[in-house]
Amino acid sequence: MAYSFYLLHLLLVPNTILATAGFKPNIVLIIADDLGWGDIGFSKKHGTTLATPETPNLDILAEKSVILDNLYVQNLCTPTRSSLLTGRYPHSLGWLFSASVIIGVNEYLKPEHRTFTEILAEEFDYSVRGAGKWHLGFKSPHLPLNRGFESFYGCYSGGIDHHSHEGWILDERERMVTVKDFHSDNLFTNSSIDITSEVEGKHSTELFTQEAVKIIESHDDKKPMLLYLSYTAPHSPLEPDDEIVKNRNEHIVDKGKRQYAAMVTQIDNGVGEIADALSRKKMWDNTVFLFMSDHGAAVMPNNCWDTIGGSNLPYRDGKGSYFEGGIKSAAFIWTPWLTDEQRGKRSPALLHAVDVHSLMLAAADDKLSGSLSSRFRNSSQTTSPELDSGNFLIDVLNDNHAGRETILHNLVTGPLPEGRTGHYCSQKFGKPSNYAVLRHKKFKLFYGNGLENFCQADYLQRSCSDILDKPSDIQKAFQMWNVSLFNEEEE
Repeated sequence: MAYSFYLLHLLLVPNTILATAGFKPNIVLIIADDLGWGDIGFSKKHGTTLATPETPNLDILAEKSVILDNLYVQNLCTPTRSSLLTGRYPHSLGWLFSASVIIGVNEYLKPEHRTFTEILAEEFDYSVRGAGKWHLGFKSPHLPLNRGFESFYGCYSGGIDHHSHEGWILDERERMVTVKDFHSDNLFTNSSIDITSEVEGKHSTELFTQEAVKIIESHDDKKPMLLYLSYTAPHSPLEPDDEIVKNRNEHIVDKGKRQYAAMVTQIDNGVGEIADALSRKKMWDNTVFLFMSDHGAAVMPNNCWDTIGGSNLPYRDGKGSYFEGGIKSAAFIWTPWLTDEQRGKRSPALLHAVDVHSLMLAAADDKLSGSLSSRFRNSSQTTSPELDSGNFLIDVLNDNHAGRETILHNLVTGPLPEGRTGHYCSQKFGKPSNYAVLRHKKFKLFYGNGLENFCQADYLQRSCSDILDKPSDIQKAFQMWNVSLFNEEEE
């Protein structure tokens, strides 16, 4: 296994580092694309198989972090990304259906929904830099430079070929087309350059890692930095680095799974290089580091763009599903202010991607640094009535793991939009699921399309055929959200 030397050295020494008083922390948010719950080493306690990819750097980091065992995301890319950036549930942003994912040139995250990248840049004087996948709009004014980023290096679409860097979108006439989709955008030069041809043949994961390292090495430490790194791996197509396929993950016999594993291991290598760069730049001791996946791995029969290779075991289903395998994110959070007792702890707190928004504002408002007793003292100020984001991630860093009681995973207020399923390039993908999904404590409600079932939320491989009696607590939660919201006849 290839460990990062700097990372290994840094994390095995006693934790005596505290941030310099008066300096806001740097923030590094790394998002993997289609990474399964069972595809990461630090999830092994939850029953992953022998086909788990090698992820030594992530595992070392997780051992010194708080592992988020119940961080929930949405079941597809766009809803998750928009929720964590804005602190709003998808239904507040216009994504009402499980297949609500930006794939057309005229689809975008509405400008009135501010992102934490904008807030950190405009109100807290952060240098906001991005690399990887955007997937929240294809043209100005809906691109990263309009959302607080000083620079962005990567693709706008939901998925690209990892070597040719061409992506797939719906054009103005609703036709699925292939486009060149690798850009280098810079706010100060007011430029957006298509560099697809320039980087052809180079693996996207390596390119994004190199850009992240370059950003760190060139950072002016007079300002705090937010690095938003959103890998396009291990999303299809399965195009790993040949050397990694050859020399790593030898315990995996199946060819397809070994290719997928290599893509995960490439991300792990990248995380090690990024941690090295932060250490060399002397930024690590004042950095909040969050790693997560945007949703589960694709495990349904192959469709026009997803290839099976990952695993969400022991949970049921995967990408596109609201069962646990589709919406549980493999995640952890590291800060230099965790106590020795906190490091390596598995938090049971019920969390959602919207809570990332409050965490980012708390960090930027300098509520994370200082002594243990003063951390997050005024964290209640990071929420606002119009947002769904809460301080639950902040509570976890304070060793309070009560978490949420309720998550609204999906909301349907009307029939499926006419022609929406035609946006997909193959009928094999299936129709969007027209039901609402509500989580309350240990129960999950599926409502709509004739499916009105209360199930234990932690069902693994079992179906919802074993219906439980409606408990009083789930009824109260249902009333909280107003039953009329789930009426499919309403617009």
